Amino acid sequence: MKKQLLIILAVVFVAAAIISVFLIVQKNKKIAGATTATNPGPQYPKIEKYEVPILMYHYIRVASANDDLGQKLSVTPTNFNEQMKYLKDNGYVTIKLSDVADPEKKELSRIYFEKKKPIVLTFDDGYQDAYTQAFSILKKNDFKGVFFIIRDYADKVGYLSQTQIDEMRNAGMEIGSHTLSHPDLSKLNTAEQHKQIFDSKEDANTFCYPSGKYNNETINLVKEAGYAAAVTTKIGVARETSDLYTLPRVRVENVSPQALMDKIEYALEHS
Repeated sequence: MKKQLLIILAVVFVAAAIISVFLIVQKNKKIAGATTATNPGPQYPKIEKYEVPILMYHYIRVASANDDLGQKLSVTPTNFNEQMKYLKDNGYVTIKLSDVADPEKKELSRIYFEKKKPIVLTFDDGYQDAYTQAFSILKKNDFKGVFFIIRDYADKVGYLSQTQIDEMRNAGMEIGSHTLSHPDLSKLNTAEQHKQIFDSKEDANTFCYPSGKYNNETINLVKEAGYAAAVTTKIGVARETSDLYTLPRVRVENVSPQALMDKIEYALEHS
């Protein structure tokens, strides 16, 4: 009889212990939930109006003296370093192009609330020097870049390798699409455009029209493929009224930081 009584008491004790633990856990969950609800973190007002310069780079290198086109598309590492330092020192904060396309504009809201100046740095074509030159300078300034890759050129001589692309993405850079082979999309038929735009997408959220060439069908296909935004070669800055699929940019040349700022100011005033 005593043995049975002891067993019953033991069962009651264990049950009481389990119930007590359960009640304590539920109470802690409620407290944690209330804390999260009352302290959701920093709240920034949604941005309604904005101006975001989108800079357009190609090569970061010293171009050959007898290569006129190459010189127009190149910024030396020294000048690029000085341009980035100037932007950093003057309160600019880089954002991804996909941040401009975000319907909530969360990143823009935070930056404007903190009285910083948002800017997007884009690099066309995926040249090797994007990794060997630009990447380290961007990281030094805690900047993000948007690199538009010609997919079929990855791992070719003079272009980024897939390993480098992956490393840059993992470091916070945005990888966008620049088609499979950089054709003039406006001269391709529907099937050819579809292949260039869809097959090059992979995990890219943004798109760059090769040489700024496109037509209405191109834009529709870019939208259909699921890209959030696309950039052109038109001069201007991105605003809340801009078409996300024909965003203008500021072409950067091998100039001083002040000359670059003059170009940005011109774009702000004339777009």
